Amino acid sequence: MNIRHDLESKVLSRLLQKDTKALKQMVDSYSAILFQVALRITGDKQIAEQILCEVFRDLWENPNHYTKVKDKFLSSYLIKLCKLKCVDREEVHITRLLSKKSKNYVAHNVTI
Repeated sequence: MNIRHDLESKVLSRLLQKDTKALKQMVDSYSAILFQVALRITGDKQIAEQILCEVFRDLWENPNHYTKVKDKFLSSYLIKLCKLKCVDREEVHITRLLSKKSKNYVAHNVTI
């Protein structure tokens, strides 16, 4: 088996047992790459930091979710999760902007 996969499996087992040192190990190992992914997608340092926190919170609260996905590596799963959170955040932002613009348009252009 792959050494990286073995190490990640051990850390995952510890996360399932709510070992805070395992979470710290994951944060130390993957926060830089995840932050860079989030920053590249969002273009905003503060939002990237928030997404990073969300990714690690999700990992802590539901580490067994990874066991249900088909990613070979936990790190690959975390990167995908980070990307999804970025896209979700952008979709919510765009939806809010469009909703606000359409409300303004309707308010200014509808006469009764």
